[in-house]
Amino acid sequence: MLIGAIFLIIGLVNVINPEIGWQLTTGWRFRDAEPSDAALVWGRIGGVLFILVGLRLLFPF
Repeated sequence: MLIGAIFLIIGLVNVINPEIGWQLTTGWRFRDAEPSDAALVWGRIGGVLFILVGLRLLFPF
């Protein structure tokens, strides 16, 4: 159940503000780096997938 909640929180962060996820995974490696539009879109898509997995783990059928 805890893992489902973690997935849900990570997914919500990526959907609401995907730049945070990009900064944590890639942005820290480069000075004055900006994420591309494609990276932000893929971050949101990944966030939706994390939300779906989190909901599935929290509420198994």
